[in-house]
Amino acid sequence: MDFLKLSLLFLGAYLLGSIPFALIIALPQGVNPQKEGSKNPGATNVARLLGKKWGILTFIGDSGKGILALLGAFFLAPNLPFPKELIYAGTGFFAILGHLFSIFLKFKGGKGVATTIGVFLILTPKAILLSFLFFFLGVALSGFVSVGSLLATALLPLFIYFFNYSEYYLYISIFLGLLIWFKHQENIKRLLRGEEKSWKKTLNREP
Repeated sequence: MDFLKLSLLFLGAYLLGSIPFALIIALPQGVNPQKEGSKNPGATNVARLLGKKWGILTFIGDSGKGILALLGAFFLAPNLPFPKELIYAGTGFFAILGHLFSIFLKFKGGKGVATTIGVFLILTPKAILLSFLFFFLGVALSGFVSVGSLLATALLPLFIYFFNYSEYYLYISIFLGLLIWFKHQENIKRLLRGEEKSWKKTLNREP
C-alpha cells in the first residue's frame, strides 16, 4: 500500500509536469509553438513568437509545475516509510520527465530547463541559484539561451556536490542533465553550424 501511494505521487508529479503551458498560453493568441519558431513548446520559443511577457508567463507556469509537485511531496512524505530525500528526488524527477515527454503531447515536450529550475529551487536552492548565475553569464557572453541552459545544467551536479546536498539530488541532477542535453541536440548542431538564433532578437521583439 505504501509503495502504491509512492507510485501515485510520482504519477501525479509526471501528469502535473506534462501540462503544456506553452500551448495553453500561445494557442489562444493564434500561435502554435510546436509548429512555429523553433517548434519547441517552451518559454524561449513563446517569447520569440509572442513577446517577452508571454515568455515570462510560460516560464512561471513551467517552473511552477516543479514547485507544486514538490509541495505535494512535502505534504505526503511524512506518511510514507521511505527516505524523505528519495521521495522528493523522485517527485522532482517525474515532474521534469513529464515536461520533457508530455503524455498530452504524444510524449514530446520542451527542453526541461524551467521545470528543472522550479524543482531544484526547492531541493537545492544554493546550487540552482549559482547555476542560474552561470546561465545568465552564458547567455550574456554568447547571446544564446541554449548555451546558458547547457552550461547551467552541466554545472548543477558540481554545485550540488559542493554544497553537500543529498546524494539522491546529485544522481537525478546528473541524469536529468543528460536528458536536457539530449533534448538540446538540435540546438547544439545549430551552434556548431553557426545557425542558432540569438536571444537579442527576442529581447528586441515587441510584446
